[in-house]
Amino acid sequence: MKHKYLVLVALAMLAALPVVADPPGREFTCTAVVDTTEGTRRMPMTLVANRFTPVEEAKQLAELLDKGGQDTLLAALRGRSDGRLELGALSSPIALVVAEETRDGYRFIFVTARKIQVDETQLDKPSLDYPFGVAEFEVDGFSGRGEGSLHVEAALSIDSDGHIEIDDYDGQDGHFEDLKRVR
Repeated sequence: MKHKYLVLVALAMLAALPVVADPPGREFTCTAVVDTTEGTRRMPMTLVANRFTPVEEAKQLAELLDKGGQDTLLAALRGRSDGRLELGALSSPIALVVAEETRDGYRFIFVTARKIQVDETQLDKPSLDYPFGVAEFEVDGFSGRGEGSLHVEAALSIDSDGHIEIDDYDGQDGHFEDLKRVR
């Protein structure tokens, strides 16, 4: 009888716990489509998040950015490995991963501390003020599918709430086809 009472108490405690939303996801695959100087390129892409950046940390990065600009932010992010980006045969460490809850799922921002190489040769003019590569996308919380864009050369801004905005260099961004959460 005592055992049944303990089981009922445990079940009542579990029922009282709040329902927790599904985690945002840790790995995504897609095909990246980018217009380059050599034409449109389609490459398989995988993004893996090892760690998500908390809002408080993003606010600290915003202060660094305000004080020293893109170079200071780049220096703060260099050497971090919060995830991995695989684009075709290229693999790059991700320096920053942000997941923001939206009405229908999550908005993700994956930032590399370098530009993303998609051309065989670099024919563009220098863009030192745009030192980051960024994958930005939204994923539906139910289906795990999404859409977004790839910014091969970008500058970042971070507002006082820790939200990241992307300034794309020269409009050379790409998009994703068949983006889906793997895990």
